[in-house]
Amino acid sequence: MAALPDDVARVALELPLRANLTALDNIALIPLYQRHFTAGESVKQAQAMLEQLGYAGIAPLRDPDMTPAQRFVTQLARALILGRSRLVIDRPGAMLYDVSYPDFIRQLAEQTSSTGTWDIYDFSWNQILYSQALDPE
Repeated sequence: MAALPDDVARVALELPLRANLTALDNIALIPLYQRHFTAGESVKQAQAMLEQLGYAGIAPLRDPDMTPAQRFVTQLARALILGRSRLVIDRPGAMLYDVSYPDFIRQLAEQTSSTGTWDIYDFSWNQILYSQALDPE
C-alpha cells in the first residue's frame, strides 16, 4: 500500500506492536510522541480507548501474551487514538484468524465514538464480508 495522507490512520500486519510493552503502553506511545502529552495524560487516554472498545482487561498484556483479537484491538486503539478522519484496515483476515472477523470489526466499530470512515482493504473476494459487517442494512 502506498504512503497514505496525514488524515489516515492504519491498522496492518506490518505495523506491529512493541513486544516489550504492554497494550496500554503501546497505545499511550501515540499521544506521548505524536501530540506531546505528558506520560500520565497519555496513559489516561490509552486506558479510556481500551475501555471504550470494551477491552480494558488487556491493558497489562504484552504482545506475546495476547490473542490475535487482543493484538488487533490494541493496534486499532493505537490507530483510533490519533483521531484521524479515516481509518484503513489492511487485510484483517491475516490478523484476525481466531474470530469471525467481519462481525468482530462491526462490533468494535459500533463501540467507538469515531466519526470518520473505516475502509477495509483485502482481496476482492472478501469485500462482501465487510460490506455486510460495516453496512448491515
